[in-house]
Amino acid sequence: MNELAAQHETALPMRELSALALRRNGDGAELLAVGDEDFSVLITELDEHGVAGRTKREDLFPVLLLRGIDLGGGSGFEGIAADGEGLVVILQEERSRLLVFDANLRRLEQTIELAVPRDTPDFGSGWHTDTNKRGEGLLLLKDGHVLVGRQKDVYLIEFGPHGAAPLGVSADTVLPADAAFELGAGELVPLAWWPIDALKSANDLALGGDGRVYVISSKTSTIARLPARLEPGGDATPDQLWTLAGTLPPGDPEPQPEGLVLVGACPLVAFDTKFAGDNLLRFDAI
Repeated sequence: MNELAAQHETALPMRELSALALRRNGDGAELLAVGDEDFSVLITELDEHGVAGRTKREDLFPVLLLRGIDLGGGSGFEGIAADGEGLVVILQEERSRLLVFDANLRRLEQTIELAVPRDTPDFGSGWHTDTNKRGEGLLLLKDGHVLVGRQKDVYLIEFGPHGAAPLGVSADTVLPADAAFELGAGELVPLAWWPIDALKSANDLALGGDGRVYVISSKTSTIARLPARLEPGGDATPDQLWTLAGTLPPGDPEPQPEGLVLVGACPLVAFDTKFAGDNLLRFDAI
């Protein structure tokens, strides 16, 4: 297993960061970040090396309140993704749903339920009995499908509309960076799933420039690269693992690496911290 050392540290103004995503911004990209307690999105400028610049916060509380969304407890935001038109999709783990916002995060476009039948083999029962064994991490696929990681007893799950055939996961089925995510289905169901026994948790998903899916595990401070193509019923055993080494953010308890994107070949990792401090680290290229 290879080790990655941190090369740059940034303090983002949000505690308990849980997920990251990249969004096109002109010829460059910006970083989107959410936390599992805060009803807001951080939007941070990135340079070509993945170094963070100015940050602004978009408060989603008023938008959700106007739409009658239950705002009791924390946000439960555990995944975020964006399409080629700037649309932002946020995964709520405990609620088992996706919240779809316009590019300016001023309007809730759609709410999409992730409906897992209780008799779904392997994880259906656990999905219903333990809300902490639901989705963490989100990638958008073509045809309105999404890929979600199951945090504990790790699975990757492809959700899609009722009656749809699974696409599998590859560079051919992940939503292109310039494409719009297909809306319409108010409920998505599991179409295919892949166990990942090599990981103790799945906390965020990221797409690399090589078209491969990467998973970060907070339990082992590990980044895993998955096979280039995941066929329904096939194998998702990682073919490469990297461990995060060196100086990581201090904390009590020790902060966990929970959010992941790749800028070029360099991982940006968000840490769940209970207090202000350096919580976004850029690591060596992989």
